[in-house]
Amino acid sequence: MKKTLLSLVAILAFAFSANAQTSGGPDLYGYTWRDSNDPNGPAYNWIDVSALSGTQEVSGLADDNFVGPFLLPAPFPYYWYSVSKFWVGSNGYMSFGATQFAHPFPVIPGLSATKNNYLAPFMTDFNFAGATNPGRCYYWQSATNDTVILSYVNVPFWVNAVPDFTGDNSFQIILNYNDSTITYQYETQVGASASTADYCNIGIENNSGQIGIMYTHDIYPSTQYAIRFYAPASTTYQVNDAASFYNDTESNEGKFLSKNGNSFPLTSAVKNVGNTSLASFNVLTQVLAASNAIQVTNTTASNALNQGDVQVINQPNPFNPTTAGIFRFRTTTQLAGDATPANDIKITELDVVDTTLASIELAYDNGLSSTTTGISWSGGDGGVANLFIPPFYPCDITSVKTYIVTDPNAVGYTMRVWDNSGPNGSRGNLLDSVVVAAGFVAPGFVTTALNAPIRIDSAGFYVEWVMNGDGVALGQNQVAPFSNRSYEILGGTMSDYRYREVEDVMIRAIISRVGVGINENAAANGFGGIYPNPAQDLATINVDASMVKGNKADVQIFDVTGKMVAQSTKSIEANKITISVKELNAGIYTVKVKSGVNEASQKLSVIK
Repeated sequence: MKKTLLSLVAILAFAFSANAQTSGGPDLYGYTWRDSNDPNGPAYNWIDVSALSGTQEVSGLADDNFVGPFLLPAPFPYYWYSVSKFWVGSNGYMSFGATQFAHPFPVIPGLSATKNNYLAPFMTDFNFAGATNPGRCYYWQSATNDTVILSYVNVPFWVNAVPDFTGDNSFQIILNYNDSTITYQYETQVGASASTADYCNIGIENNSGQIGIMYTHDIYPSTQYAIRFYAPASTTYQVNDAASFYNDTESNEGKFLSKNGNSFPLTSAVKNVGNTSLASFNVLTQVLAASNAIQVTNTTASNALNQGDVQVINQPNPFNPTTAGIFRFRTTTQLAGDATPANDIKITELDVVDTTLASIELAYDNGLSSTTTGISWSGGDGGVANLFIPPFYPCDITSVKTYIVTDPNAVGYTMRVWDNSGPNGSRGNLLDSVVVAAGFVAPGFVTTALNAPIRIDSAGFYVEWVMNGDGVALGQNQVAPFSNRSYEILGGTMSDYRYREVEDVMIRAIISRVGVGINENAAANGFGGIYPNPAQDLATINVDASMVKGNKADVQIFDVTGKMVAQSTKSIEANKITISVKELNAGIYTVKVKSGVNEASQKLSVIK
């Protein structure tokens, strides 16, 4: 008892000593801080966002997890770069990448290869799990989009007991766009972590883990208290940082390819995300099988890049999909002395399917659920969906497939199929809806036949799983690569799935051939598939130079009524034809290309 008391006195004395300092910094970049005890610091002014219009409660927080991403109203300046989205951690942090932090919590800066780029107002071992847990988290942005607040309210610590939570902590992060400041405020602090070392961090850290300010480590914050971090007006700190920006398209979404079909061109974009000009550096692009066997390799020198420059690199060697399976299209920047290794690599999922089969299964997952609980929304009326762009047209969707982890209340679920003719490729027309009653075997895949085959002539379709009540749960596959084509449905509204960057939901589609698909037909006479499809600005058609003679091709574009809406003669460069669709309205078009005796027609969906 006496030893415990002396330890507590020592901790309180240390806390008093730390709080006696009212300002600190700068870090290497130039960030400084002041607290509410400083004459020039912020005034403590707790903002109850739960009572404000437009506040969103952050759902899905539990024990040692995170949810997101959430979009900021505009890019927020942070160190030498800007952040446009964030994730919320149950352990009291806002991160600018899909990163999990759990005990033990390292000092700041942490020098981790991946666990960086975050704000830690009170990073400790909290717990949101449990039916009676009082912890809540809220996100609010002002109507003028100049202020963002993330508030943790009445959040308890995790303890190894029943119930497994205790204490009460309320604190918040305030991002101010007017002056780029970051403010932490603390209303209440009751209780303590179950851990005795590396249990608490307060500070900020950049994306390389090399720069940051640790306000305190293993000291609980004062209450009715504020800390504000200030960015420097100018800095002499130089950052050399080349990032892999995207593969194929900016959405970096997974693709389905036909086994022994058209070769897939490897296009990568790299970006100078530092604050200095960069000399040329090598860009390594590879396609790897699930076994890590390398299928194709390209190494290309970039251009010299000024700050903020993006370069799109068309690699000379394409990927030839000769084997069915899941592949990783991986691009790596190889800049010597790169400041942030975490952004050097970009991976895109490529799924090669055997399109000669009578029944063709389109899947982003590897068949194994990574969790025993699955995804399930409170209230029993939520859902998730996958977007599928088939590898050929036309095709028929004959059935859909889901991995159900559990259905303890025997409520079942509903499967729906939509086209993606809505704004910007969102849900458009409902094509089918089938109720799946309880009685299926779980855990395991459940196949649901559609009421009738659905013909897909172009673009893509959504397969949606919707709960018919509480408890029923869908499988989550957390083995990379990830498709970035998953969505969540809450209150009837669809948005990006909050975990899409770290997992795929286990929803599949089964399609069948209808004669010869237009992509295969086009490949037979020298013209390959058209991509991206749907397209918004530019579309590209691959050309087999060994079959198509000459270096020009006539391109005609027809709308759904058969009216020709565009005509041009295009040069064939690097075995490709590029056409602009910027002036076309959203809709379905037929693109006809001809060079000598070689001719092909393909469907193209244009979105805006």
